[in-house]
Amino acid sequence: MESFAEYILSEKDFGKKIEIMSYLKNKINIFFDNSVIFKTFIVNMFIDTMDIQVDKNKVITAMLLCGCKKINNAQDMEKIKNYAKDGADFLAKLGFSKEFCLICEQHNRYSNSLPRKKEADILELADQFGGMLLDRPERIAFPIEEALILLESRNLKNCNNVYLNKFKEFVNIAKEVNVA
Repeated sequence: MESFAEYILSEKDFGKKIEIMSYLKNKINIFFDNSVIFKTFIVNMFIDTMDIQVDKNKVITAMLLCGCKKINNAQDMEKIKNYAKDGADFLAKLGFSKEFCLICEQHNRYSNSLPRKKEADILELADQFGGMLLDRPERIAFPIEEALILLESRNLKNCNNVYLNKFKEFVNIAKEVNVA
């Protein structure tokens, strides 16, 4: 019998991956909502538009799952700092490889895990930028230009994200074709 990891990674159709995630959310109560789907679309468009040489299926699957242990209470800083590591540990139990789990753990920088995987840098960009483009209970969404400035000058200040410049280029391309 195949593991959950093998099952979802073998599914190449994005819509079916979403169905699998919805089922998993209902079955074991992981974090999965429209924000995850939105951020995954950003990943997909970024990889395609900029011709990023990564395993696209793996990165898309990682974006769908990297926040599986995220909590809605943004006030508990300890849980915020640990959810990516907790999620990676959970994903290992579902049969995902050590490398896949590390990519998911590194989508934020709280675990200080080094060396960083390049795929994690893609997740980090989509997660942070996508999050700024969405309304939250405590604030309205940022305009695209402001989100991009904040991403670079605040969120990733003094961080080396190997795809940051390509991502800025991608956002400008997307704005030109009215995708963003």
